[in-house]
Amino acid sequence: MNPSDLEALSTCNGFIRGVLKLESYPWAQQVYHDMDKRGAAVAVKACNGAGKTERLAAPIALWHSVVFPGSLTIISAGVYRQVQKQLFPAIHAYAHLFQGWTFNETEITTHKGSRILGFSTDDASRFEGWHNDNLLVILDESKAIPDSIAEAVTRCQPTRLLLLSSPGGCSGFFYQAFHDRRKFFQQHTVTAVDCPHISPAWVAEQIEKYGEQHPLIRSMIYAEFMDSDENSTVIPVTLLERCLAGPPPFKDNGAVAAFCDFAAGGDENVLAILRGNRVEIAGTWREVDTAKAIGKFIQLFREHKLPASRIHGDEGGLGKVFCDSLREAGYDIYRVNNGAHPNNAEAYSNKGSEIWFEGRTLIERQQVILPHDKELFAQLTTRRGWPDSKGRLELESKQAMRNRGLRSPDRADAVLGALVASASTGIVCQRIELPRQRFSFDHRRRGPLI
Repeated sequence: MNPSDLEALSTCNGFIRGVLKLESYPWAQQVYHDMDKRGAAVAVKACNGAGKTERLAAPIALWHSVVFPGSLTIISAGVYRQVQKQLFPAIHAYAHLFQGWTFNETEITTHKGSRILGFSTDDASRFEGWHNDNLLVILDESKAIPDSIAEAVTRCQPTRLLLLSSPGGCSGFFYQAFHDRRKFFQQHTVTAVDCPHISPAWVAEQIEKYGEQHPLIRSMIYAEFMDSDENSTVIPVTLLERCLAGPPPFKDNGAVAAFCDFAAGGDENVLAILRGNRVEIAGTWREVDTAKAIGKFIQLFREHKLPASRIHGDEGGLGKVFCDSLREAGYDIYRVNNGAHPNNAEAYSNKGSEIWFEGRTLIERQQVILPHDKELFAQLTTRRGWPDSKGRLELESKQAMRNRGLRSPDRADAVLGALVASASTGIVCQRIELPRQRFSFDHRRRGPLI
């Protein structure tokens, strides 16, 4: 092999194509080119499913270890699971090409003394002791890595730094690499359009489900940061006003679904009923006596001819007492736990967040007929939401709302619960185009069900 060929193979792009035999997309090749330069600092925000771990982190780590004998590569992520279950398996896939190397679960040593070490930590001091004449640091899912860790990495003065992540909220070290600190990084944005392996049909389906401007779509398809302004409401006034002013035609297909929001003391008990694509508030009242409140619910169930199979209820807190008492009275309703894991755990922090943000989608797309209720309007348009540290959409807690001087959004919880939670039972009319089986139910109804 002549010297020019050897020189080509020593570049990141040349090594990955010539040695690893990995055919890469143009966006990946641009990242490889940026990593060649000593002192490189590169930040890549990518859509969901881009394959940044397999196409960037793993091959770049191998290149660095081969081309710079005695080098050190540190790989970390927001959670150790990402390092253990995603990053290192992607590196191990090339083990057959490197005889004489030692491949352990999260540590690799080459026959020329290079090391690849993977771990995750919340302790900044664990990062401050790493030094090498050729030190590469790769931070995967950087949006979930605390700023203190990222700052400790900077103090190590890596010769090359690579930040990889799907975009989260508008704060933190990773976000700053694209904004306040952008002059210190080479930036790359990878959208679903840039990834031929991502099905255009899947992209179109997600946009149809959530709407083009939904924060989840802007993040997971277009790789845009989500607004994390703590003053941003989940359902803006303009969206709700538009839905109220221009509702869809009423479609009565005979489907009925109800949702109970149970309360104690000063909060409201609420029963909301969805008929076809129209939701109504069937009753609101305050009652400190739990037995009397249960009796009122049963009265309304009978008045509106609601069987238990068509009723859902919030079992959080005192709600479990209500659900248990209703079961004893012959109404074994579906139980909804807003604090439980969501169906889409990558997009939402819990069930309550999932219900509110998917309810927003229905309202934004003007797919439902809502009651003209001033209290409901206020509740729907004052609850806030933002991305959490992992980029999942998170709903403002009721305690945080109380701290702002707001009451519990009981009417909004009931209305959105009727719209969204009830959809999974298949009893909502076709006009409400939510994905089927987005929520899983235990039809024996013996525990938390949503």
